[in-house]
Amino acid sequence: MSEKPPLSDSEIYDALHNAWLMLASEAGATEFGNNTLKAARLSLFTLQMTLMMKMEGATDQMPSVPSPHSD
Repeated sequence: MSEKPPLSDSEIYDALHNAWLMLASEAGATEFGNNTLKAARLSLFTLQMTLMMKMEGATDQMPSVPSPHSD
C-alpha cells in the first residue's frame, strides 16, 4: 500500500474551506453547542485567511502563536 503524499498548502486550504462549508449553516440545539459552532467557524476562517496570506507571502506567522524568537 502506498503512502499518501503530504497535503499541499492549496489542498489544506480546500480542506479547511470544506470543513467551514459543512458547518456554515448548522445551528446548535443548545447555546453551548451554538457557541461552539460559531467558534469553530471563526477558527476555520482564521486559519484559511492566514494560510492564504502565507501563500501570498504576506505573513510567516500563525495567528496568536508567538514567534519562537520573541522574548
